[in-house]
Amino acid sequence: MSVAQPMPLDGVRVLVTRAAERSDGLVQRLRNLGAIPVVRPTIAYGPPAEPTMLVETLSRLAAGTYHWLLLTSVTAVEVVARGLGDQVDQLRAQPLLQIGAVGPATADACQRLLGVTPAAMPERFLGEELAGVMGELAGRHVLLPNADLSRPVLEERLRAAGASVDRVIAYRTIPAPGGEELAALLAAGELEVILFTSGSTARYFVEQIGVHGLDAARHTKIICIGPATAAVCRELTLIPAAVADPYTEEGLIAALLALKGQQPACC
Repeated sequence: MSVAQPMPLDGVRVLVTRAAERSDGLVQRLRNLGAIPVVRPTIAYGPPAEPTMLVETLSRLAAGTYHWLLLTSVTAVEVVARGLGDQVDQLRAQPLLQIGAVGPATADACQRLLGVTPAAMPERFLGEELAGVMGELAGRHVLLPNADLSRPVLEERLRAAGASVDRVIAYRTIPAPGGEELAALLAAGELEVILFTSGSTARYFVEQIGVHGLDAARHTKIICIGPATAAVCRELTLIPAAVADPYTEEGLIAALLALKGQQPACC
């Protein structure tokens, strides 16, 4: 009778805080390694407060106004694709329009939803790094549809390089409902690892758990998807045990495996 081989993360209870519609892939990766994902989204996405501005901007995009369309999240790609509708064909037909994507997941979404392969993607998957891989920017007209809480660094770098930038709010990042039981789970020691995939997931996590849950969270292993998220955690007095590199789901899993003394290559 064969004996089942132990999995690299057997029984490790991992809190997944990312938005519900973004967690499936990460949850499956964790389960494949034997972990027990505890899915409690701390953020959700809502429409912009002024949707008319987005509609008007996407009409200009379809009409060929822009030289660059910069997409810094999968959600931004989804909003643009949904907003363009049948006009996405006009996007593909524009010979001068180029698309920049922040990382591989966003690039995959561009191909899947827009039918376009991004022309630029930084080696470090941070929004502000896009400005350094776009070539000459002086006189270029750039569309930047992103979240209301997005940091202004990319826009500032583009303008400093001479680009004309239209930043439009494509979606709002809002607190996810629920989460009242998180403080109790932390206090009971039922969560061994917490994964944060953005600064917003960390900020709203702290809101959900309150003061009484914060001390317990500090005694839990925290892994962040990248340095920007880690910086927010430190502001919140949550010190990361590890930071993913690359700044992707794969990087998160590799960081978790390394933290547990396993070889990242196994996933």
